[in-house]
Amino acid sequence: MQPITLGTEAERRTSKMALATAIVTSGVAMIMAMGLLEVGGSLWLTLPAALGLGWSVYQWLTGPLRRRRKILAQPFPPEWEAVLRKEVVFYRSLDTNGRVRFQRELQVFLGEKRITGIKTTIDTTTLVLSGASAIIPIFGYPDWEWDQISEILVYPGRFGPDFEIDQGDARNTLGMVGTGIMNRVMILSKPDLLQGFRNPEDKRNVGLHEFAHLVDKSDGTIDGIPGIGLDRRTIGPWIELIRRKMNEIEAGDSDLNPYALTNEAEFFAVATEYLFERPGLMQSKHPELFAFMQKIFQQDLMGRLGAMRRERNRGLQRFGRNSPCPCGSGKKYKKCCIDRS
Repeated sequence: MQPITLGTEAERRTSKMALATAIVTSGVAMIMAMGLLEVGGSLWLTLPAALGLGWSVYQWLTGPLRRRRKILAQPFPPEWEAVLRKEVVFYRSLDTNGRVRFQRELQVFLGEKRITGIKTTIDTTTLVLSGASAIIPIFGYPDWEWDQISEILVYPGRFGPDFEIDQGDARNTLGMVGTGIMNRVMILSKPDLLQGFRNPEDKRNVGLHEFAHLVDKSDGTIDGIPGIGLDRRTIGPWIELIRRKMNEIEAGDSDLNPYALTNEAEFFAVATEYLFERPGLMQSKHPELFAFMQKIFQQDLMGRLGAMRRERNRGLQRFGRNSPCPCGSGKKYKKCCIDRS
């Protein structure tokens, strides 16, 4: 019984635990089988049954790993690559190795989570940007597992407090992380998701905002104090910094989105949008906040400021119908990914 091993530490740990559980299960079953032999059981029936039980347990526990390996065995869809190159500044600013890892993590996320349209279609761009919203904030944690979410519901527009689409002026919610019966579900407004990536200078991105809430929830609570990147010594200064920054917003002395005044959790989500959209500006205007946010997300955005600024200033990459397709297929854009992006 050979352990299945994949890329991340979490996957290796799961494989080892599955193997250990299967061995223990087989051992217990064999002990019980020996007891049956004493009362007239058949060795040829009981021992294979014990081994078979252990094998079944191993297969069951490693099923998700085999499904993930199958996902990663597929080539990265060229139309997804086209969307990343056209829409996602963060992706374009990565080096070659970083882009490959981003692609693999995106494949896993979209292969394991459901992206469901509610009264709207899930086109390639919406699909990829939903996944990119998840990958960007946790890119500094290669072993991250998105256990906090199973499905993203994409709405045709903003919605009301009870998830209603047709509520007139009450439709003011861009996105939310569900609780209760909606636990492990996220809702995103499709136009706002797209706009968040297409305007990389406004420090607003609803996809990043909602996934920031799930990062915050990594310790079980959405309270503005994520369970990563902070230790006991830094939690106090972090809370004090949030309070000072909220006071600055209230006094009109800050360019942070006033929505951050809602509570500490919304402050963290707003700061996350700012960090990944305008890291250079945050470093200049809010150096202490920038330092904390880099520490929390474990990403050297300071080292990539030049690349991100260059890609942001280029704006959206536009491709003529007769241009070489950005996916690298060698075909013209109109003959390849134009209809899929």
